[in-house]
Amino acid sequence: MMRAVPMMRAGLVATGLGARRPRAPLFAALRRLSSLPSHKVLDMPALSPTMTQGNIAAWTVKEGDEISSGDKLAEIETDKATVDFESIDDGVVAKILVPEGAQDIPVGQPVIVMVDDAADVAAFKDYSPASAGGAA
Repeated sequence: MMRAVPMMRAGLVATGLGARRPRAPLFAALRRLSSLPSHKVLDMPALSPTMTQGNIAAWTVKEGDEISSGDKLAEIETDKATVDFESIDDGVVAKILVPEGAQDIPVGQPVIVMVDDAADVAAFKDYSPASAGGAA
């Protein structure tokens, strides 16, 4: 009888279906190293099935704005139309990472940082995805 043994490599645990997830101790250690408050980094969304990149036509929020689920964050130009990028959570805009008017931003590139508490916005003044070390 064969026994299932998890495969551990580079801080990942393989699950039965081939998916990989961070090992809890490693993830917790990385999180402790971050000096930033809890936050979410939102990526350029795929707003159509064929979208691979988009342009930021306009930001409709600014840093420090409190937003609710469903609020429009930006107007994104796709290859076919201009579409609203809406928030799916409540929060506060901590940092806009890509300026208005930016062109050809790949789907999946970080564009905005959200926090739960307005008091945390100042901690993201000099934030960049590269400086975050992947902690979010």
